[in-house]
Amino acid sequence: MLGQFAFGFLVAAVTLGGIYLGQAVSVAQSGGADSGGYAAHDGDSGDFHTDLFAIPHVDENGIVGYLTGRFVVRTNPEQAAASRMPIDTLIFDSLSRHFYAQAGAFATATGWSRLRESLEDLRTLANETAGAEVVAEVLIEQLDYFSKEDVRMGDEQEFGPSAEIE
Repeated sequence: MLGQFAFGFLVAAVTLGGIYLGQAVSVAQSGGADSGGYAAHDGDSGDFHTDLFAIPHVDENGIVGYLTGRFVVRTNPEQAAASRMPIDTLIFDSLSRHFYAQAGAFATATGWSRLRESLEDLRTLANETAGAEVVAEVLIEQLDYFSKEDVRMGDEQEFGPSAEIE
């Protein structure tokens, strides 16, 4: 019994050590601790570039699709520096809350037609959360909606003529 516990502890220690070292190497290669490996913030210009992230579209039947996006958030550097909330936390929290609530709208053509208003709502949400005018503008690098059927791959997946399996 003690041997099984020791083995389990060893496996957990090696796993956590590998995760820690992997993150440390990733942060070092991505340009330092300020980016955290997830996004880059240019403090001089106030531009914050997010990595690609996905938000599930959930309804009463469960997950029915995914909204994926990559954004550039223009901040007011003076307000961002004075804010008690780290800028990356503010941006990712606001993006997640806003698009989790709005993901269903992007499953329809009508939702895409009010994209400009949606980005303004996102900017307002971030500034209300920060308690100051930290976010000046939200720009889209990429924004896509995928239904659950578009994402699924499995045995039933059919391949086109260019991807025939021999």
